[in-house]
Amino acid sequence: MRLRALLISTAIMSLTVAVVKAINPPVPSPLINEDKILGSAYYDTLSILSTPNECSDFFGGPTVIETFNALIGKVRKDYFSSAIGIRMSGSTVNVVNVKTRKRYRLFDKVSIYANGPFYRRKYTNAQAFVSSVGKFGANTKEARVLMLLHELGHSVKSDTGGWLLPDDGMDDSQSRDNTRKIEDVCGEQIKGLGKGDIARNSVRGKYEAIEPDETDLPR
Repeated sequence: MRLRALLISTAIMSLTVAVVKAINPPVPSPLINEDKILGSAYYDTLSILSTPNECSDFFGGPTVIETFNALIGKVRKDYFSSAIGIRMSGSTVNVVNVKTRKRYRLFDKVSIYANGPFYRRKYTNAQAFVSSVGKFGANTKEARVLMLLHELGHSVKSDTGGWLLPDDGMDDSQSRDNTRKIEDVCGEQIKGLGKGDIARNSVRGKYEAIEPDETDLPR
């Protein structure tokens, strides 16, 4: 009886640990916890990719989260042009998940520009122009999620053998076409994210609404 009680107690403890791990998964980059705007965009995008919907299906289903986390793990803040939100550059590494048979690539650098539309918008005529992202205004939750999904499209292998989105590099026209394609597929999910930004408290395992202000923006 004592052995049985011990096994039951151990099972309950193991289940408790498993639940805690499910609520508090390790984040792919420390920036997720350090920067609540990036953290909000990360968890908003994750909420779309982790549930069955047209957008998630386009990227191959919830297994794409592995690719998304690997991409986010490369993210760093940088400064370049106010017209650019995110840029992936450098050498690439091709990855194959032998279990899911999913193929993707990782760029050496994933730069989110602190003076671009991910973080800023134009408030006065004296400020530099900051472009919108698709139909969404700069520095909005919708624009940030659309940018992350755009970059994810460059990383995921399609069933036909190419990448979901063709490389656009410095080709602004192709970049806009790629953004439009993601918006056509994922627009409803992006617009359905709700009011306010969603940031995850990784310690308590909760989500709370936040509104970014100028103190949140990188200098």
